[in-house]
Amino acid sequence: MSAILITDGNCAFCQRTAAKLANIVSKGWANVPSTELAESYGLTAEQLAQSVWLIEFAGAEVNKYRGAKAVGKVLRMRGGLWGAVGWLTFIPPTSWVAAGLYRLVANNRKFFSRFV
Repeated sequence: MSAILITDGNCAFCQRTAAKLANIVSKGWANVPSTELAESYGLTAEQLAQSVWLIEFAGAEVNKYRGAKAVGKVLRMRGGLWGAVGWLTFIPPTSWVAAGLYRLVANNRKFFSRFV
C-alpha cells in the first residue's frame, strides 16, 4: 500500500463514495474511516469532518492531499482515462472547478447521499 485515504467514519455518504472509488482504483491505496488514524498524521477531527485526506508514502517522504486533490491523486493511481481526470484536479483552471465542486458536495453531503 502506498497511500491511505482517510474519511470521516461518521459519514455514510463519505463511506459509500470511497467504496465506489475503490471499484475504480483497486491498487495502491486503502480507505480508512478513522479519526484516530487521522490524528496520528497530524490531522484534527475538524479537518477530517471538512475534507477527505490522502496520505501518500513516497519513500521516506509523506505527502498529504485534501479534498478534490486527494480524490484526483487516487484517480491518478488508476492511470488511463481516470488518471487524466485525476491530473485535471491539479492544473488550473480545472483545479479551481474541481475544488469548487468538491466543496459544494462536501457542504451538502446529506443532500447528495440520496444519489450515491
